[in-house]
Amino acid sequence: MSAIMQSTVGQEMCEYCQRFDLLDMINDAVLLLDAKTNDVLFMNQKALHMYRYEQQEIENLAIVDLSHESRETACEKMEMVVERAKRGYIFMANHIKKDGTLFKVEISARCLVMHGKSVIAALVRDATGDGKVRQELEIAGKIQRLLLPEEFETAQFSMRTIYQPLHGLSGDLYDVQYNEDNQTLFGIILDVMGHGIAATSQGGILRYLFRQAAEKHIAVSDKLAWINNEVMPFFSCGGFAAALLFEFDFKSKILTYSSAGISYFLCLNSKGVTVIKSPGLFLGINEKEAYDECVMTFQSGDSFFFLTDGLFEMLAQPIDKLHTFDTLYEQCKNLPISKAIKDDASGVGILVH
Repeated sequence: MSAIMQSTVGQEMCEYCQRFDLLDMINDAVLLLDAKTNDVLFMNQKALHMYRYEQQEIENLAIVDLSHESRETACEKMEMVVERAKRGYIFMANHIKKDGTLFKVEISARCLVMHGKSVIAALVRDATGDGKVRQELEIAGKIQRLLLPEEFETAQFSMRTIYQPLHGLSGDLYDVQYNEDNQTLFGIILDVMGHGIAATSQGGILRYLFRQAAEKHIAVSDKLAWINNEVMPFFSCGGFAAALLFEFDFKSKILTYSSAGISYFLCLNSKGVTVIKSPGLFLGINEKEAYDECVMTFQSGDSFFFLTDGLFEMLAQPIDKLHTFDTLYEQCKNLPISKAIKDDASGVGILVH
């Protein structure tokens, strides 16, 4: 601050200088740099603490002393700030504290004029924690994907899947349990509100409850009601989940299904593609909720797609009646890649042999 204050010797403090005290009151690190020499002119208390310097030491500091990048790189970034004076410039950098500790920072900088001097004002945020959190979220997202059932085939059916999170973690989930002795396939597709850690945790609980429900010898709709009752405490702080529970009996050629918010799925047969509607209240909304149960017959060659909203809403309507299982699957798989998705996009496709 002294370099700027020297220009006001014998005069009252100007409006800019009167604001310096306010910079010590904010909880962000602020640097003022000479735009020509890149020397440090001012560091507020937050910046002094972040870099571990004392007030009297800043007179001998320049941006290259705070940067762990090459002198050329550090100066190029400052030149970019000057070039974008009106718009400002936000960038990441590697900085170093007085004690030698390296850390990553996010800098939001702008060039302005004070006392006729071009000055770079920089807001510096320690971004070290961001990298750790981001890395942990990436690992969690990979684990979440690995826990999903793989595509597989049996003598009775083929199963294909689509899974495209909006971000690293997904609120979408699907799971299946196949009983080879009874030739039944029990499955669920879920869409938990949100995309973050809370939605992922709630989805994991719902998957655990689905596995338990699969072992119960009760109707499909009663299994869905049981899952809803058991999951209620985990949505007590808000939120809900959409779900569709389905069971294929390949001996009797009957599909039984019950919906809780995912109110449609696709059926492909000799007549073309049909949107099957099945309304029902979301999970986690109302304790002791009763759900409807519907049945339909199928035959060899028929196929079904159970999709979350994020994927279903991307399909062009009306859906082409000439689709086969393979062509519709390829379209569903490629849509989240070829288009900018606004939600998690997931689905399960079943082809009856």
